[in-house]
Amino acid sequence: MSEQQDALEGLGPSGVLSALAWAGVSAYRRTMEDYDPETGHDQAWIGGTAHRLLCDRLNRVFSTGKHAVDSPQSASAGLDAVAAGLFPGEYRKMPIIAPGMVKRSDLNKSPGWQHGRWRFLLTSFVYGESNRIPWWRKSPTKQSVAAQRKPEGFVECRQATLDEELDPSLAAAVQAVREYDESEVTTLIVAHSVERELGIRELYLGRSRLNRGGGEAWYWKHDLLATDFGTPGTRPIPASPGPHPGSSGVQDAPVRLRREAGEGNDKR
Repeated sequence: MSEQQDALEGLGPSGVLSALAWAGVSAYRRTMEDYDPETGHDQAWIGGTAHRLLCDRLNRVFSTGKHAVDSPQSASAGLDAVAAGLFPGEYRKMPIIAPGMVKRSDLNKSPGWQHGRWRFLLTSFVYGESNRIPWWRKSPTKQSVAAQRKPEGFVECRQATLDEELDPSLAAAVQAVREYDESEVTTLIVAHSVERELGIRELYLGRSRLNRGGGEAWYWKHDLLATDFGTPGTRPIPASPGPHPGSSGVQDAPVRLRREAGEGNDKR
């Protein structure tokens, strides 16, 4: 079995792939809805906003960050806080992921999440250039991830000299990631992009490849926008306590606010 098959089979049935797809769609929908070039918004604003909102959506669906709960039993409490700020219909489509199934796993302050042996970080790229992402120009963290040991069975004549091509300043970061790999954890990348004039998006999960000097940017990648992230009606709409205007006066069941853990620091 290839590493790609192993990753998709490990993340698919658990709902993680669907959660990534849902989070990407929700984050970019809000970003592009708020985008207004007349106010001074530019591509940098789009990238930064989408990145922050993607982190927010992943924390919602995985019950991490400020949406962390103290136990699986408390996951059903305070769902109004999880739904707050989403567009109508988005909460209904949010995949149901049991708290604790995915945990926060940041790397050098770059936001990350982990399920089983698979950890994933976020990065943006220029729309249409996914196969040519210059990892060697990215942050030291993204460079070190791209410099992980190649997938088992992958044949590449240049891989033998990869370490010789690394900048000395990057060697420590690469070694740290490789030592982490010894615990059987592989770091993947969730890459996101949008064409701002047309609003069309790209969203991939894959294993980045350090392509110093050119060449393919991935050992493999999977199109997350081709992933079904749920159907309407899978979740009830959270209701606030008390009678609604014009109702019969019968109160809905009270909803308790979800207890929040430390929010953490979602820096790249």
